[in-house]
Amino acid sequence: MHRLSNAWRLSKASWQVLSHDRELIAIPIVAGIGAILAFLAIVGPGVLLLGDGGEDSSGNWALWVLGALALVVATWISAVGQATVVAGAAQRMDGGNPTIGSSFEVARTRLGRILEWAVLATVVSIVLDQIEERLGILGRVISWIGSVAFTVMSFLALPVIVFENVGAIDAFKRSSQLLKATWGEQVAFSFAIGLLGFLLALPAILVGSLLLATGVVVLQAVGVLAAVAWIALVMAVTSALSAVFKAALYRYAVGKPVDPAFSPSDLSGAFQRR
Repeated sequence: MHRLSNAWRLSKASWQVLSHDRELIAIPIVAGIGAILAFLAIVGPGVLLLGDGGEDSSGNWALWVLGALALVVATWISAVGQATVVAGAAQRMDGGNPTIGSSFEVARTRLGRILEWAVLATVVSIVLDQIEERLGILGRVISWIGSVAFTVMSFLALPVIVFENVGAIDAFKRSSQLLKATWGEQVAFSFAIGLLGFLLALPAILVGSLLLATGVVVLQAVGVLAAVAWIALVMAVTSALSAVFKAALYRYAVGKPVDPAFSPSDLSGAFQRR
């Protein structure tokens, strides 16, 4: 309960920082749309040309390669969006006045490094997926544990890449060093952000469902569009909040100043040794 309470306070502090530069919320929206379009642009032609692959092993392999490539590109675009918000949050904590342009300029200098990270994250995802498929229930357990472990230990990988300009493997190692004793804190924060997103999206889901139940085409269309737009906005806000928190936690870990909205006791709690 203490960790969850701490996570809520950190979420509110992240919002206080983000509220100074709300235009940064547009970045996850643009990145998300870009990631979806890029994925479809890569996979779509392959599906149209090769179908589902059928019994043709070469067709199956081609689709698999296209899918992996599309996942790398989509992950890369999403990560660039997160890195941009991380950079903007750091500029604010340094006393600056970040814009979308100034924030992206920092991320732009790390595009190659972020691509390396996208490849690593995709490889890990594919390996865990294969383990889950091949080992049944045991595979699901291993995959879940591996996924949680990778997510937690790589929590600060993007800030490390943005501010230290290192490759994907070194960024993962560095993040692991900074967070090796903070599993509970990071899981609690992620849970709090996820719960916040769900609660904020719930009204849109309920209203959209009610309008769908009317059977009136116009109302159904309005309900679906409004619900999708609101949920997309909620996802963008929670993604931006997560990026702000990563920037603050990284800066605290390396001894740089953070925004006064973040309580030193809350941040220090993320680095208490077990």
